[in-house]
Amino acid sequence: MTKRRHAINPAKVKAEVAALEKNPPAEVFKGRIDIRRRLSVALLAILTSVLLSISFAPFDHWYLAYFALVPWGLGIIGGHNKKWALLWAWLAGVIFWAIALYWLTWITLIGYFLLIFLLGIYWLIPGAVIRRAFHRGWPIWITLPIIWVAMEYARAYMLWPILPAKLSGFPWFFLAQSQYESIRIIQVADITGQYGVSFFVAMVNGAIIDALVQPLFVRTKQGGRITRKIAIAAGGCIIVAIGLICYGNWRINQKTFLPGPKVGIVQQAFPITITGREASEQEIFDAHLDSSRLLIGAGCDLVVWPESMLGFFDMDPDVWEKLNPDATTDRINPKPIYTKKEREVILTYQRNLRRLTRLIRELGCPLLAGGSMPAENAGDYSENIRVCNSALLFAPDESGKVRIIKRYDKIHLVPFSECVPFRDRWKWLYKQIRRFVPPVMQQLEPGNKLTRFEIYYNGQLVRFSTPICYEGTFARVCRAMVKPAGFKSSDKRVDMLVNISNDGWFVHRFSGKMHASTELDQHLAQYVFRAIENRTPIIRAVNTGISAYIDSNGRIKATVEHLGKRKLVVGNLVVKTLVDKRVSLYSFIGDLFAQIVCIAAGIGIIILLIRKRGTNKD
Repeated sequence: MTKRRHAINPAKVKAEVAALEKNPPAEVFKGRIDIRRRLSVALLAILTSVLLSISFAPFDHWYLAYFALVPWGLGIIGGHNKKWALLWAWLAGVIFWAIALYWLTWITLIGYFLLIFLLGIYWLIPGAVIRRAFHRGWPIWITLPIIWVAMEYARAYMLWPILPAKLSGFPWFFLAQSQYESIRIIQVADITGQYGVSFFVAMVNGAIIDALVQPLFVRTKQGGRITRKIAIAAGGCIIVAIGLICYGNWRINQKTFLPGPKVGIVQQAFPITITGREASEQEIFDAHLDSSRLLIGAGCDLVVWPESMLGFFDMDPDVWEKLNPDATTDRINPKPIYTKKEREVILTYQRNLRRLTRLIRELGCPLLAGGSMPAENAGDYSENIRVCNSALLFAPDESGKVRIIKRYDKIHLVPFSECVPFRDRWKWLYKQIRRFVPPVMQQLEPGNKLTRFEIYYNGQLVRFSTPICYEGTFARVCRAMVKPAGFKSSDKRVDMLVNISNDGWFVHRFSGKMHASTELDQHLAQYVFRAIENRTPIIRAVNTGISAYIDSNGRIKATVEHLGKRKLVVGNLVVKTLVDKRVSLYSFIGDLFAQIVCIAAGIGIIILLIRKRGTNKD
């Protein structure tokens, strides 16, 4: 038998490894980052844009987020040409946002390009900071999370600097949101908000960058040992990861739930385009009415319709019932008071109110639905009477008549599509901007107060608030709805949040069929953090989907589905909720963690700008 000539000798391999450990080659004592080719810097930046894009919903490759920023960081730090490196620090952001926000292209192409170029700045600033920090010898595993979280916090408030706070901000695609399924890791959001999770993800990216740009070993009398900076970075990340997991396990295993109301959710699928809805208000109302009848006998304590499904309710039901569509001016020379069109509107409203009353009586519970209502003290306006995007709670009174018990008017409107700025201050500028906004995007008046709705479950009072669509992505808005009256109070303002949304804007027609965009999945992921931050369960009723029930630990317990699909499907969902008696620290302190990080970032930037000494100059 022929003797094996290339067999591995274990003893020899062990001896060679021992020799390398004792006397590592000279290369491991040198810095290993110097990228001279411009193409390499560009490709590294593009790689980060792609990796980070697919780490978010619906792709859900959450693990990629922990090293997605590494190629971008290497290109910035190691790029030989500073201007080229910083250009791609910005362009990487522009490419990421161009990929991530593609669902804006069929709504506003001008707004899409303006937005992605503006959002790229929130990548350029961290890029400039970490490049300068590296050349001053600062650890990237600390610098990157501080500046990245500071930029996330700034973006949540100051997307459009010229706009008031109620219109500005874009808290979408925070690093934390890639981890919405990592339930144990994200429980810390009830202390730090989602910024704590973003900090950890950026920290891991920074530690990997540190390991790749610094010498792996340093020389000692005994030979070589691993660089202390790398060891500290790795140790720090491991300690934080263990702490997050242990805290998450503790929070998840707490027995703090109490039985809550049974809620019925109605989901339809009516797309909206810039030319208008694909169905009339009456058809939409009829569809929701018919679908709700399937919940009769289900024992619901509340039934929820999505945002704007009621259409325009410009009067109280009592007023509409008293109107006589056949009224005339007098008996001698009778002339109709109302035109033919006005008469048809009155008859339609009266008929719909009677049908709504009958439905609510048969359901045996209140109905929460979204519609348009005149703003308080709306006054006159050249275009139309000012209206609000409202959540309306219908319930029968003691006489059996269905009334609007309470209403909530959306406070944080979507800039331009729901509220073009300068309407009161600079009307000439408002009119010029309004020309670029499609007429189907009705201009709304923001609400000015929070509303707490109340229903009864087994004779006990249950309170809830209703973040409407986009405003629920703002942690500060939901926190204001939930937070206790005082720091010593153990009673939250509400027991749950009921989000009503209309994501019909974010579906598109292709090859003759309607297709849902990734926006619907990303919108759902936002509410996982709202649930944990405030320790409140969340009900979502969303036109075109994804309607869901999320418990106070951020677990998506149920969604409206049909044949395995959650988007662009029609269906109902009945959920038995569990309310949580815990009051989170975040409810009291808000974004204090992010604010401290911003202060640290500001101090760090000042030091980098004025400090002259360092191991290298950039």
